[in-house]
Amino acid sequence: MTPPIRATLSERKPETELANGAALSGAQWSAADRAAFAGGIRAIVNDGTFPVSTGVVFLDPRSGRPLYEHGPDIPLVPASTMKLVVAAAALRTLGSAHRFTTRLVATGPLRGGVIEGDVYLVGSGDPELSSHDLNEAALALTRAGVRLISGGVYADGSEFGADGVSSTWSSEDLIYGWAAPASAVCIDNGAIQFTVTPAASGQPASVDVQPPGAIDRLDGSIATVAFGADTELRIDPAPTDGTYLLSGQIPEGVPQKFWRSLSHPTPRAAIILTTILRRHGIAVAGPTGVATAPRAAQLLWTHRSRPLTAIVKKMWFDSDNHYAEQLLRAVGYATRGLGTPKNGFAAERDVLDRMAADPPGVRLADGSGLSPDNRVTALMLGSVLRSLALGTNGEQIISLLPRVGIDGTVRAHPIGAAATGRVYGKSGYIEGVSGLAGYIKTAHHGLLIYVFLVNDWTTSLDAVWAAEGRMLDEASRW
Repeated sequence: MTPPIRATLSERKPETELANGAALSGAQWSAADRAAFAGGIRAIVNDGTFPVSTGVVFLDPRSGRPLYEHGPDIPLVPASTMKLVVAAAALRTLGSAHRFTTRLVATGPLRGGVIEGDVYLVGSGDPELSSHDLNEAALALTRAGVRLISGGVYADGSEFGADGVSSTWSSEDLIYGWAAPASAVCIDNGAIQFTVTPAASGQPASVDVQPPGAIDRLDGSIATVAFGADTELRIDPAPTDGTYLLSGQIPEGVPQKFWRSLSHPTPRAAIILTTILRRHGIAVAGPTGVATAPRAAQLLWTHRSRPLTAIVKKMWFDSDNHYAEQLLRAVGYATRGLGTPKNGFAAERDVLDRMAADPPGVRLADGSGLSPDNRVTALMLGSVLRSLALGTNGEQIISLLPRVGIDGTVRAHPIGAAATGRVYGKSGYIEGVSGLAGYIKTAHHGLLIYVFLVNDWTTSLDAVWAAEGRMLDEASRW
């Protein structure tokens, strides 16, 4: 008889395991403790709330042994708990102190206020690169006396190759900011912000677009209607790239913001930079486009991102898809020289194997969890969390997760007063899929790892979350 996958995972020790005090403190679990714990959790799991397609795991990080498991090896859709995997791959591959570098370089010298040649914006995949950063670049050039670029302005996104999104994403998502294509030179999360400000009833609303240069043209209008009416408007990409179609209505009152994805972020980055340069009084004589910067190009300006730990924390708190897709490609570039999704998945597999967390049935379709084609197991995510907690900076990594019931996207998850502040987690939700996974700082036994993956429930999402909250309450008292 073939041994169950869980035996393979729990018996293998992750390569990164170290004696981290955060994971190893607390009383040991006796046989009686384990039996009583499992009994309490089992009663909740078996109360009729959860469907067959459910994975629940509670792990003791010291031994790697499950204290309770239900469907631990079932491949399930993880939704945004997938961001635990891409974060683990990035932290292990790039290092927690890694910073992304973006450079502005030129092919010719600066003479008499003129850069004699082309200028290139060279990216390395910074998920947080912003139009504010490009304004800082323009200010640096003006302070250096630059008035004219005699050549063109080009975006170099060659580290990641062609812009693109997962082929498994729903076409209905693709116009929105949460499904923006990845690029090594993505600006403002790869999203366009439309701020619609109502006028007096009967008059057209004004529409402000950021970042500057993100679009070429707006067609149509949005009518202002009486206060108290519904907002019913559309902002749709036209067949002509760079044009957006406006229609519908907005009530009198406060401005409202809407986001759409940049469908071609690398070429658009060159246009955005050129627009910003011109706003700062720097003329550009040549065209904009996409090209790889020559190796001998001279450095004009450089920007370093925040450390990777800060980026991971924001990704986990906000469940930011853009950050996840950028990190997937960054680990692909770091390990295989080109930041394609395929190379990113291979890098993730390398890390999962070292973490003893790559069982059969796992399928990697994106970095963010937006795809319904992803498949993971509850025990796999538990093993990833265990490896992170046992690392040299395990306590820091645990603190990057939001506190359930308090912070970020997990603040709406119900949890009892006794467990509040003790439970850290990453949630996930797409249609028919709910996930929650992270750590519990128990009352007596130290750190505990938990994973909940639920697909295709027949009760209600509220009922699923309430039952998960009861499990967290029960586990935290130990």
